[in-house]
Amino acid sequence: MKRSSEIYTNWMLFGTFLVVFSSMSWTVENYGTSIPYYDEWDAEADWVYRKYENSDLGISEILAPHDGHRLVLTRLTSLALYVVNAGWDPQLQMIINALLHAIICAVLVRFILLNHHSYNPLFPVVLTVILFAVPFSWISITVAFQTQFYFVILFSILALQSLANSQYAFGYSLSILAMLSMTPGAFVFPAFFGAILVSAVRSRAITKWQILQCMISISLFTLFILTLHEEPAAQVYHAQHIRGFLISILAAISWPFRVSSVIGLVIYVPLMFYLIRSTLALRGSPFILSVGVFIACQILAMAYFRGGEGVPPANRYWEIMIVGIWVNGICAWYMIRNKGSKFARKAAALWLLIAFVGLSIVGYQSFSDGLPNRKADALTAQSLVLEYLETGNRDIFLGKSSSEISYLDTDALVALLDDKQIREILPSSLGGENADSIRPVKAALFAVIPATFLLGLSLISYSIIKSRFLGKGKIYS
Repeated sequence: MKRSSEIYTNWMLFGTFLVVFSSMSWTVENYGTSIPYYDEWDAEADWVYRKYENSDLGISEILAPHDGHRLVLTRLTSLALYVVNAGWDPQLQMIINALLHAIICAVLVRFILLNHHSYNPLFPVVLTVILFAVPFSWISITVAFQTQFYFVILFSILALQSLANSQYAFGYSLSILAMLSMTPGAFVFPAFFGAILVSAVRSRAITKWQILQCMISISLFTLFILTLHEEPAAQVYHAQHIRGFLISILAAISWPFRVSSVIGLVIYVPLMFYLIRSTLALRGSPFILSVGVFIACQILAMAYFRGGEGVPPANRYWEIMIVGIWVNGICAWYMIRNKGSKFARKAAALWLLIAFVGLSIVGYQSFSDGLPNRKADALTAQSLVLEYLETGNRDIFLGKSSSEISYLDTDALVALLDDKQIREILPSSLGGENADSIRPVKAALFAVIPATFLLGLSLISYSIIKSRFLGKGKIYS
């Protein structure tokens, strides 16, 4: 019986992975283009690929900071694709983003299935799949140079899981990978420290081993902060005053609603309620607690480093906001399933309804506005760049927005396009000398998307039916 349950659990995981990966791959096929966008011109073409072609790409160049981040894993991934494909194809990087996105979903579903087998976990599984199968963060999935967001979320979640399970060596190793993905990965350490602190307050005691882990976490986090490279030019994006900082925080915790919508302020209530109850009475999940603290740190960092005059989190940061909704949804599910007050259960059900409405609005806007506009801008940029490469007339960029030319600075873009070596590096869509060795594989992947999606749904449905039968009403019991 147990063996059968494990098999259906694995089928469920594989099914969720296929559904999310096929959904994101469909988004890449229909809305993603092989046109470089913003940082890809200098951070990839002018830094990684040019230096590689000139045999100047060493460890110091891979470790060099970019806007305050050390994007080691992103650079290695883009370089590997460039070498294997025998040329630059941003769409291949988007597919890697889709793959990482689907793996994150599977990791979270696995946590639900393995840690809550005494309850029917159908609702949290469905919630997780919806959160990751819909391209809410449409910039992240349709822009190649966003792999760092997926890496940092994946390795941070895996690190927090390992640390919560007392697998310290593995957890700290994953934490380092999270930091090498993107600067926010360093918040794994204060998140783990916060979970230990909650446990200590609840039990009114702390072990020597917990003190040691706190010291290690604080030391690693401090060391990372002291070695953090700050770009002076990035200070313009920092919160300029307390009011702007607070507005940015409110905007983040209100997602998927606008900050002007007061209803959005209830989004993080389940997590706050769970943290309080875990501290005072319940034996809360160390992983959920640490993820909650991790998201809180992310929100504070976004509000300060990218808050400006009180701006909401940019679309690319919505990948982090999705995890925030997930952890609040799990906390709301705890409130409903546990034998608490009727008011708490009704409040949790109301929260789920509000969150569903907000996500529906954002999802609709992604397909009606965000994704179509992103593709339209990319195609405009393609035509402009091709025309400039043919005519050399820079006046064609006059009056065009940065999105329409795919770069923030027209002069800098023209300088890059005038460079002979950069022209050779360009994707084949822009006339570069690109062999596109993986193009047949990419075409085959896109061709089987419908079948992959249906297979994923079938595996999920079948595992639910069979496991309910085996567990006499409880999935994976």
